[in-house]
Amino acid sequence: MKKFFKYLGFGILSVVIFFIGIGVVASINTVDKEAVFEPFIVKAIPKLTTLEVTPFKELMSEQGYTSATSEQWELYVKKVAKLGVFQSVGKAELQNWKTLSPVGSSSVTYAVYQVPVTFDTGLAHIQLGLQSSDGKVEINSIKFLSDLLMQ
Repeated sequence: MKKFFKYLGFGILSVVIFFIGIGVVASINTVDKEAVFEPFIVKAIPKLTTLEVTPFKELMSEQGYTSATSEQWELYVKKVAKLGVFQSVGKAELQNWKTLSPVGSSSVTYAVYQVPVTFDTGLAHIQLGLQSSDGKVEINSIKFLSDLLMQ
């Protein structure tokens, strides 16, 4: 009976050490979100508010940009033009994040930020879905949020 508890204790200890190891590996592969994503946001928002499609294509991941057609992007930019002229960017607020560390490839950190942006018509928010891999940050999704856009 004593031997049984010895093996059981060793098994439980092994499982605990395994999960601690997984946590350590995951935390090592995670990027510093404030140092990576927030400077990107501050640089990207003024480009995205020029109301042209080109900055969207340059800043977005291929998967994010190709989720809509060129005509849909043109319509979206025309709709966003209702917000007026860009004035300033507020402090980005992290909504959610996760890091995926697949075996055999580099880890990817995904984050969703909500960014207050001031236009000459008032305050709006931009929700950005971002990804960072191999030192490169791209936008996966973008959503402009304002009461003016509901009209």
